[in-house]
Amino acid sequence: MAHMGTRWERSDRKLHAEERISPVKARQGRTGYRILTVLVVALVLAFLVWIPVAIWGQKQATDIAPPQPGHEMQSQLPAAPAQNATPAQPVSPAQ
Repeated sequence: MAHMGTRWERSDRKLHAEERISPVKARQGRTGYRILTVLVVALVLAFLVWIPVAIWGQKQATDIAPPQPGHEMQSQLPAAPAQNATPAQPVSPAQ
C-alpha cells in the first residue's frame, strides 16, 4: 500500500497530504433507480424513433425498386428434381 505522508502533485505543483478514505466514500459512480430509469427511457425513445424510420426506409426502397413480378413465385415453389438427369458413372479402380 502507499505510505501515509505527503506527495508532490504535478498538476498544481504543490505538496498534498495523503489521507485514507473509506471505499464507500471513494466510490466514483452513482447507482440506483434514477440512473436505471434514464437508461430505460433512452432505450425506449431510441426504439420509438427507429421503428418509424425503418418502416419509412422499407417503403422508400419498395417505391424506388419494386419487386419483379416472378420473384415471389420462384421463391414459393419447391425445387423440382431434373427429369432427364443421368446418374454419374462410378469410377472403376485402375489395375
